[in-house]
Amino acid sequence: MHRPRWIVFLVAVIPILALIGGRVGAAESRQGDQCVVAADEIVATDLYVICNTLTVEGTVDGDLIGAAWSAVIAPGGHITGDVWLVGGQFRIDGAVEDDIHFAGVDLDLTDQAALSDPLDVSALAINVEVWAGAVLPGDLLVSGYQTVIRGNVAGRVNFNGTALVIAGDVQGDVYATLSGVDTPPSFIPFPFPFSVSFQPSGLTLGAEGYIGGALTYSGPQEANLQGPVGGPVVFDQTLPRPDITAEAVQPGDVIAGYLNAVLVDVLALMVAGVLALLVAPDWLRGPADLLPRRPLPGLGWGLLTALLAAPVALIVLLFSLAAVVFLAVITLGGFTAMGAAMAVLLDVGVMSGLAFVIFFGARLVVSLWIGRALGRRLIRNTDPWAINLLTLLIGVILYALATNFPIPLIGTVLSVLGILAGLGALVLHARQLYEKAIRPVVPVAAAGTAGQPASPQALDALRGKTPPPPPESSEPPGPGLDDLPPGFTWWE
Repeated sequence: MHRPRWIVFLVAVIPILALIGGRVGAAESRQGDQCVVAADEIVATDLYVICNTLTVEGTVDGDLIGAAWSAVIAPGGHITGDVWLVGGQFRIDGAVEDDIHFAGVDLDLTDQAALSDPLDVSALAINVEVWAGAVLPGDLLVSGYQTVIRGNVAGRVNFNGTALVIAGDVQGDVYATLSGVDTPPSFIPFPFPFSVSFQPSGLTLGAEGYIGGALTYSGPQEANLQGPVGGPVVFDQTLPRPDITAEAVQPGDVIAGYLNAVLVDVLALMVAGVLALLVAPDWLRGPADLLPRRPLPGLGWGLLTALLAAPVALIVLLFSLAAVVFLAVITLGGFTAMGAAMAVLLDVGVMSGLAFVIFFGARLVVSLWIGRALGRRLIRNTDPWAINLLTLLIGVILYALATNFPIPLIGTVLSVLGILAGLGALVLHARQLYEKAIRPVVPVAAAGTAGQPASPQALDALRGKTPPPPPESSEPPGPGLDDLPPGFTWWE
């Protein structure tokens, strides 16, 4: 059964399952620049780490949980429990007896790794490699850019990403969902901090490779199958972005692909747009009003927000992980499980919110602005809800037609500019709301006294306050107060 990407994310990133086992009370923690479990050392409990570099040469009689930019289980290292690790590069040369869960950049299972049976590996990573001579006794579940298998996988392979290369043996079934990206992912900094050879997009089964079970995959192009497949091969072709400049292109295929891409975008954006109009309509209308008035500041703020989105998500993830590790270290018992559950909700909420704002909210703002610019000349309906819905539909259709245009770079450039402009308009709108919330309220002068400062009594009246009457006294009234009209009270 094919597993969706969000399940991979939860399994690979959030170590909640490892924290409910009831052993947190006796856990050990280590943090710092360099963390080392020496060759003759035995950690008799779970080990929680937050380190720059982590080296395990001895034994951890329990789970290994935490974050490290560079982590190595050396040839003599031994983990008797699960591994839950977030970080940059993770290399396994030693022994692990239970499942491995990794979220980061690069995961390597080398030919020296001694993995017990059964053992599964799940990863959310840019690169995952099973070296030649390495043996994985269970399943391999990966979501990321690429996976290269040169060793032996005894179970299934479930891959969701761009490039899958099988140059070794996979005894079970292979499920793959492949995108059509032809270049390494754009979020990788240059130069890349680890030694990784990026593979071309698609599924490749080398002549020395073998799949013992069925092969079920989807993508824009058929796999390059040089080796044998023991079971049936099922291919579900997904249409790539159409390109009318490609050689030997069929006009019908271009039109079909173009209309399919436009229809998918229109349906997705309209569902998100109707939800936004029902829940928070001002967060669409307000930024759409700002967009034509401040286009250049909007693009600048949109670019800055897009650049900061990934670091903010990573900081939230590491902060929540550190909070859970802290709760486990100070042995608060049930509070650890509660903290882990709250960390899951926080991480999923922040990342889902960022994804929705960038990929839907920003495009909806631009679509509503386009629809308003044209809809006022076309729509004769007076119902506010109908006007919003029709203008959004017009804008969404035009936006989808433009951003999926079948000429290289044109559609991509328009899509990127639209996302940045819409994102910047959202940020400017939020900034305006914040400034209004903190701006002090200055009382205005009373009617008939324009230009004159308000008296204390007028300020009290504006605030809805009335001065109290004077205290009762047997003293005679002052001069001039004994001939006031009946019912007159001077203090009101």
